[in-house]
Amino acid sequence: MFDKKTYREAVSSLHASGEILQEVKAITHQTRKPFRLSRAIALAAIVTVLCAAAAVAAVGFIRYENPSNLLQAFFGENVESSEGVVEYNEYGKLVTNIPAWERLPLDESVAQELVAPYLFAVGEQAVYGDYTLTVEAGLYDPAMGAGLLYWKVEHPDGVTGYEVFPDGELWWPEDAPVFAMTNAAGRTYLDTASTTDTQLWLCTWFVTDFITDASNLQVSIGDGQDRLDMATVAVALPENGGPASVELAEGAITLSPIGIRINGPALGLPVDSDIDQIVLHYADGTDYVLEDEEAFVSNRTYGFLDMEQGAFISTFNRIVDTTALASVTIEGTSYPLDEP
Repeated sequence: MFDKKTYREAVSSLHASGEILQEVKAITHQTRKPFRLSRAIALAAIVTVLCAAAAVAAVGFIRYENPSNLLQAFFGENVESSEGVVEYNEYGKLVTNIPAWERLPLDESVAQELVAPYLFAVGEQAVYGDYTLTVEAGLYDPAMGAGLLYWKVEHPDGVTGYEVFPDGELWWPEDAPVFAMTNAAGRTYLDTASTTDTQLWLCTWFVTDFITDASNLQVSIGDGQDRLDMATVAVALPENGGPASVELAEGAITLSPIGIRINGPALGLPVDSDIDQIVLHYADGTDYVLEDEEAFVSNRTYGFLDMEQGAFISTFNRIVDTTALASVTIEGTSYPLDEP
């Protein structure tokens, strides 16, 4: 059995140069902590920046006219809810450590109002051998520095070599014949509803904080054995606009329908500290537990921590109606939405 925890920790020790990265940390498993967010993307960022891939011409931004599959894949019950997965091998070593998560049915009316108007079509391709990578559509929130991308990998004889964890996250092992990635920090999940033998549909949540040009997102496909050899699609991201967000704690917290951005030092948190508890409270009395280490729950799709600036970004596994929220609890402290 593949040890996701050990893999995350091994890769997390890699760092790019100061020009490519600030001291960036995407949260990973620790023996003491159950959370599973990784720094594996640091390796991907290095590889992408070093490669000389040909970019496809950028496209203009238009509303994505057929959002149903995308919205269901990102925010619906594409992955079944789970009480978590904790497994040990025959020697007593922890090999799988994934907190509980909950996926909810997509609220179509909320999706159409808060997210669908900001989806944009891409429709660009990169070809590597017999493989074709197509970036279909995306969403980017400049206020968050985060977004999502919907894309696919095709091969006439089938796409193989990838692994999928119980929570739906997909990755390409070292012995995979091909690999695909973005140059942004992020995490990719499988769209099980749309994937076929010859088409692998992928959902990527990403953060652009350490991309030199945040408006230039790159998606690449290449040789699984030589990861400098790849073909690339360039996706131009909007510099303005995006889903409506709200601010709390005098701007230290920004809430968007797709994620939350927290200025840790402004809240009195250590600049290099992980955030182990984030709970969104709705006015109707219900809660969205985004993170709770003590309860062993994680409903975020990706988490990113800049250890120099203290910026913490977490993307949601559902669309959050910010107009219906009452407060947010972070590390035991409540921050109401009506706070000036």
